[in-house]
Amino acid sequence: MTRAPTSKDVARVAGVSQPTVSRALAGHPHVSAATRDRVRKAAEELGYVPQESGRVLRSRRTRRVAVVSSPDDLLNPLHPQLIVPLYDALAAAGYRTTLLAETEDAEVLAQVADGSVDGVLLAATHIGPAVARHLAASGVPHVLVDRLAPEAGHATCVADNRQGAADIAALVAGLGHTEVALVLGPRRLSTSLDRETGFRGVLAAEPAVRTRVLRGGYDHDHATGVAAARTLLKAARRPTAILCASDTIALGVLHEARSRGVDVPGELTVTGFGDVPMAGWEPYALTTVRHDAARMAAEAVRLLLAQLDSTPDTAAAESVVLHPDVVLRDTHAPPPA
Repeated sequence: MTRAPTSKDVARVAGVSQPTVSRALAGHPHVSAATRDRVRKAAEELGYVPQESGRVLRSRRTRRVAVVSSPDDLLNPLHPQLIVPLYDALAAAGYRTTLLAETEDAEVLAQVADGSVDGVLLAATHIGPAVARHLAASGVPHVLVDRLAPEAGHATCVADNRQGAADIAALVAGLGHTEVALVLGPRRLSTSLDRETGFRGVLAAEPAVRTRVLRGGYDHDHATGVAAARTLLKAARRPTAILCASDTIALGVLHEARSRGVDVPGELTVTGFGDVPMAGWEPYALTTVRHDAARMAAEAVRLLLAQLDSTPDTAAAESVVLHPDVVLRDTHAPPPA
């Protein structure tokens, strides 16, 4: 029996890459008209029919949902705590999960906007707002998970990062710390910006508090914490408290502080954000803000299923904000006398 042509065959005949074939046949705006025509002509010559092409009718669902992440996100210890319950919740609802780890908007759209999945959970840090806008314009059910959209009209499920940061900053200020350092992730991330806003809002209201800010390239980078601690602990006015935008950064700060013989929490208070499993291990016992990833996953899937069970004109762009909790462990104390 003759083998059915594939997108790889179309790519070879048209002289383009496989992702370009998907984008061209999906009508992606970043593909030139000439390339699109060449791909379509090659597909017609070969008799290629894209699997599940076009917008799938509601009565013919694929029963697949794409969870969009990125390679950088997969290095974040908090991320598996989100991905696993997303998978479990989708499976319980009868859906298979396709995990995409992409860095380019065009690659994401090529794989999720062609009708091969019923919905999309956007859990990627670096995917731009254009993806969400394109999905909305195409009528593809989608939810932003732990990410905020720059405009209304998208279902979202986020932790109240600003309030969580404010709560732990209030704890530190209430202990009497006046020399406080913040170690943050990059400004481009909404989560990092919200945590910075929460920290600063509380500390700025305390006239006696002096605040210093250091920023790293990633919010889950252990090396960011190590480098920040090296800088801060050799300063003339050493902080008595370091508030970190993630647990991974905080663990880096703890490592460097202890390697220098600094007593935590006797000389230095260190706090994190996220409550990854390692934060609760006995050698660390990190005071932090708990990010309930399992609940976030359950709510995100609920929002997506609500869209899948609605018609386009009745689907609501509901948003859920989850309040994080401060977890008191062993890395906080009043400043040394």
